[in-house]
Formats: sequence, structure tokens, C-alpha cells
Amino acid sequence: MVSLKKTRSAQRRRIQAEAIFEHLSNEIIFDIFDYLMGNEICKSFYGLNSRFSQLVCNTPNVHLDLSRTKTKFFQTFQQIFCEENVTSVELFYDNISILESFMTPLRRKRFKSISLLDLPVQEFENQIPAILNNFKDDLISFKIRFSDMECTTPGERAALSFAYLLTEMPSLKYLTLEHSKGIDPITYMHSNVINNTIINLTISLFDIKRLIPLLYRFQKLNSLTMDVHKNEGFGGKRALPPEAVRYYKSLINEKTSMKYPAGLRHVKVYQYPLTEVETIERLLQFTTSNNLLTYSLFACERPLVKIPVSRRQPPFLDGKQYYDLVRKYLPTTLKRFHVEYNVDGATSRTKIAQVKKDFMKYNGSNLSCEHCFLYDKEEKRMSFDLTFT
Repeated sequence: MVSLKKTRSAQRRRIQAEAIFEHLSNEIIFDIFDYLMGNEICKSFYGLNSRFSQLVCNTPNVHLDLSRTKTKFFQTFQQIFCEENVTSVELFYDNISILESFMTPLRRKRFKSISLLDLPVQEFENQIPAILNNFKDDLISFKIRFSDMECTTPGERAALSFAYLLTEMPSLKYLTLEHSKGIDPITYMHSNVINNTIINLTISLFDIKRLIPLLYRFQKLNSLTMDVHKNEGFGGKRALPPEAVRYYKSLINEKTSMKYPAGLRHVKVYQYPLTEVETIERLLQFTTSNNLLTYSLFACERPLVKIPVSRRQPPFLDGKQYYDLVRKYLPTTLKRFHVEYNVDGATSRTKIAQVKKDFMKYNGSNLSCEHCFLYDKEEKRMSFDLTFT
């Protein structure tokens, strides 16, 4: 009996020892650090003990987020981390001078990602080649969050900077361009601007129809994430552009074919207003390709298909017209279809059950798939997921 107790006690001590974070190997800890920003690593682990302080100083891949901290942190960083180990940085355009610290050949060779926040579009027009000149050959990921879209008329200079991103950065694979009202004004480039390296594109658009002349430029595109802002993609209208802008657009000879890159496999669309059947159909028409594997739709508004919609109807895309659209536009290659949106008011278990019943009534018997309906009561959010076998 005593021997058994000693054995169990020894087992508990061994399990407890194995579970202590500090006993993990350096390699595993460095792997964990890869998921953290340099700010978080410094705050959480530096000074914990001599071993962890040494590990922090020698972190092989440092990701700096200077957008969530004061710039004086950069001075602290220079005293702790090895600058040659910095692989990515996110910073406001006002602090762009910090990039000069990484311009030596050894440092920029490991520098793989830059995120510029609150970049004025006229600085984009004038400074992008100069900013990226020392990094363009090695950058894999580049992100811009614009502070405005006031392009120099007629927009040619902004288009040239956009073209620079597509044609002068041979290693670029991930590109993100965002603005609260869409980046449409900078997308009017000549039809000969083509990219053969970018596989992941994240963009904000005012008019979803801009995808038609834009997507064919990305010949290797695998994943598209698009933000079409609420009530602006179709509900809002912009004033007619000046004559000089219209004349410039008439000269660039944009393609109007909807033949998208054959490699496009994954599409995510955010903030799209699903209020009418016509808008849903237009969205699917503009964002589906013949080789899609996954399609995800995240909307702020409650989707409505039956018009008018009775208050007794379950809060979901429960009409036959919707399922007809799914069958019409989503290809046979699709493996997963996901829809998520906010719901006003309370939703009972009875309503969720009715959603499932309607799905099976309209489409369930015709599709070889697994379906899942979830309702988050606290977030008042409904999700609908189809996994095709």
C-alpha cells in the first residue's frame, strides 16, 4: 500500500514537472514566440528569469507592432532584441523613419513583412517606390491602411504606385489594401499590369463591380478576402467623376471579362448588405470561380429573401429563391459554404429548428453535405455552415 502511494506521488510530481512552461525546450518556446508580437514577448517574458531574458534577446523571428504602443518602445526594443532578427513590423506612416533601422543588407534580408497604417493616398502616389526600394526584393507580405482616398486627378499617379506593387516586388505573396470607403479610385490601371506572385489578396471596395477588371491581374491568386461596406457596395452612389478622370479611364483599356484566375480557391466577403435577392445574386456572380473550395460570407445585416418578410419567419435565408442561387452559382468543387450575420431581437430554439426544417425542405435532400446551424445568444449572431462530401 505504501509502495503504491509512493508510485502515484512520483507520477503526479512527474506530470507536474512536465507541465511547467519553464521546462519546455528552447525550440518549443521559440515556436510559441512566433505567434506573439515582440511587444507581448517583451512584456510577458523579459525579466522573468535569466534564461527567459536570454531567450527573449535571441528570439529568431521578431514581429513588431508599433501601432499599439508609444514609439519610445522602439528604443527599448533596440536594447533587448537583435535587430537582425526582426521579420515584420506594423507602424503608422508618421513613424515611417523607423524603417531606416532595417535598411542594412543583413537586416533587410530577413525583413519579410511591412504594414503601413494611416497612409495618405497622395503619399502613396509619391513615396511608395522610395519607401519600398530597399525591401522590394525580399518582402513577402505588404499591407496599407489608407487614411483617405483623395487621389491626384485624374488618378494616374495612384495607379502607377499600385502597378509598382504588382510588378516590382518579385517575392510578394500577400497584399492588403484597405480604406473605410473602398480603394476603388486607385484601381484604374492599364490592362498590361499583371502580377504572377500574389496568392492572397485582401481589399476594400465601394463597388463590387471593380472586381471584374481587377481580379484578372492576379494570375496566381488563391485566396480573396473582400470588405464591401454596409449600404455602399450597391446602396450608395458616388458623384460622376470630372471629365479628366473619365477621359483617363477611357484610355486605359481595362478588361471587362469575368474570367477569373483558375487558381482562385477561397473567398471571404465581409459587410455585404444581404437585403434583396438581386444583391445576393450579384455578389455570387462577381465572386465565384469554377474551382472554388470554400466560400464564406460575413454580413452585418439580417439576410432577407422573402419580401415582405413576416415577423413569424425564422431569422435566416430560408426561402427557396436563396437555395436556387446557391445551386446556380456555387461550383461542384465547393467543399465548404459558410454564412454568418447579426440577428435583431431574441431567437428561440423553435425558430432555429424551423431554419433546419426549411433547409431540408428546399435543398437538403438534393445535396450530399453536412449542415450546421448555430445561434450565439449573447452576440445575437446566426451562422450557417455546409460541408460538402
